[in-house]
Amino acid sequence: MSNTEPSGSTPLLPLNWERLLQGFVDILSVDSYWGNEDRVVAIIQPRLEAAGAVCRQDQIGNLICLWPAKGKDSPPIMLNAHMDTVLPTPEMTPVVKANAVYSDGSSVLGADDKAGVAAIVEAVAMVDEAGLPHGPIDLVFTVGEDVGQFGAAAFDANDVESRVALVLDFGGPVGVICDRQAASCNFDVTFHGTAAAAAHPETGKSAVSMMARAIDRMPLGPVDELTVANVGIVSGGDARNIIPPQAKLVAQTRALTQDALDRQVAAMRTALEDGAAAFGGRVEISTEQRFKPTQFGHDHPALQVAYAGIQAAGLKPQFVHTFGGSDAQNFNEKGIDSAILGTGYQDIHSINEWMPHAELRKLTQVTAQVILNT
Repeated sequence: MSNTEPSGSTPLLPLNWERLLQGFVDILSVDSYWGNEDRVVAIIQPRLEAAGAVCRQDQIGNLICLWPAKGKDSPPIMLNAHMDTVLPTPEMTPVVKANAVYSDGSSVLGADDKAGVAAIVEAVAMVDEAGLPHGPIDLVFTVGEDVGQFGAAAFDANDVESRVALVLDFGGPVGVICDRQAASCNFDVTFHGTAAAAAHPETGKSAVSMMARAIDRMPLGPVDELTVANVGIVSGGDARNIIPPQAKLVAQTRALTQDALDRQVAAMRTALEDGAAAFGGRVEISTEQRFKPTQFGHDHPALQVAYAGIQAAGLKPQFVHTFGGSDAQNFNEKGIDSAILGTGYQDIHSINEWMPHAELRKLTQVTAQVILNT
């Protein structure tokens, strides 16, 4: 057992570090890439039910639990983390060292987002064991976030009463609150040229040249303080000795305001059209905006709940924006106002991923204080 007091005036609940760490390692040790999240459910559902939560899975596999109020009449709040990870996941073998939990180098660690899962499960156990009053809590553990937010997209908001949520899934340090979330727009593009023998290039129109020109003229990377853009996949051509008649690219832009997104989409479209025209070809452009930009005032209930929990845990809240995607975007679209909390994981989406012990402790204490201060 360890019990650390924060620098503020609110005492922290006793933290069973051994149980928290073991629970974290247990879920890190199973491959829960998209389609395998039931392996995490099998571990955490009994622990949540032992604290009195009523749990079920929806059609896609999200674990949805209602933890009834105890001695406190307050609006419900939803806590969320996702159970899946990115690849590679050949053998999930976490390595516990003195300061952190690391991947063994053969796979990702999966702290994104199993740190959030572990913190929520342990915080529920802590508050339950302390016998302290709390309001109704909806606990939602989603599937398929890293491959496209499939679980959150399929989630039915009517399955919970909460209309405010905190999503434990941001790479910043514990204490950070995302108050601005970016919109995104996806591009699927096909350039059409004319095939010809490479020995007679003057008779062909290279679709790859069109694509290269477009990418060269396109504003990419950190475009400005409101906008980022990326070309993620390029392909084209049939053989080394044939002028390529077709080329394809997949791109995305994200922006913190709709005006900024619209400007960037227009700039990318112009570059694509100009690239095709420069070599006498044509281009098909398909775009899809997935989410609207979200910005909450600091008096918004989601931010107030997060701020109170972080402050009660003895930390200094800090507001930031994010260009990253998360399940919060889907929840916001479905009418559940969702803020994202920093979880402290490091080097995610790589075999070098690691989770500091100190951040896991802080995240769990913040989650417990959110429950108590709602």
